[in-house]
Amino acid sequence: MSALTLIDYDAGNLASLEGALERLGFSYVRAASPDQAAASGPVVLPGVGHFEAAQRSLRERGWWSELPGLVAGGRPLLGICLGLQLLAEGSEEAPGIPGLGLIPGLVRRLGPGVKVPNMGWCQVRQARPHPALPDASGAWLYFVHSYALEPTDDTLLVAEHGRPFTAAEARGRVMGFQPHPEKSGPDGLRLLRAALAWMGAAAQEAPCS
Repeated sequence: MSALTLIDYDAGNLASLEGALERLGFSYVRAASPDQAAASGPVVLPGVGHFEAAQRSLRERGWWSELPGLVAGGRPLLGICLGLQLLAEGSEEAPGIPGLGLIPGLVRRLGPGVKVPNMGWCQVRQARPHPALPDASGAWLYFVHSYALEPTDDTLLVAEHGRPFTAAEARGRVMGFQPHPEKSGPDGLRLLRAALAWMGAAAQEAPCS
């Protein structure tokens, strides 16, 4: 079991995620650049904001070029919210700007005919089982987003806001959550704990509350 690396690239307040990791008993290091990362273990890519701005910040810090190599070398990678979108091939939010391409599919604007951003609680259903996650069908999770990955064969959880969209996705050792599991109450914490434990993150015994 290894400490996880939490990427810090000025794309959102990490305090709530760090608080959740501590409550769950996970050991982590915050890394602004790859040289600050833990020597092994999963990497967590969080994020809020604009796709292009986040990509630029990751490039400037050396993470954008580093992440594909880490994944190819066997390091698990978890994206959260914008972090999931950055794992995809690209986004309508930033036409012509490529994503990391570590999971298939494109990120598209929600709608039509619904209010964006989608800010609040959405119910999810399981699209396919995965050894990392318990069946979360019927769970209500907390979302803040205007764009989302379209469902693919690798989609694990689906939610709806104007249309179905991917709430969780996985390919190999790469996984992503569109909701904020750290802000989604007990159901979100269970998903976060299960995903990170499957990825090999070190955890002490801690209550999931």
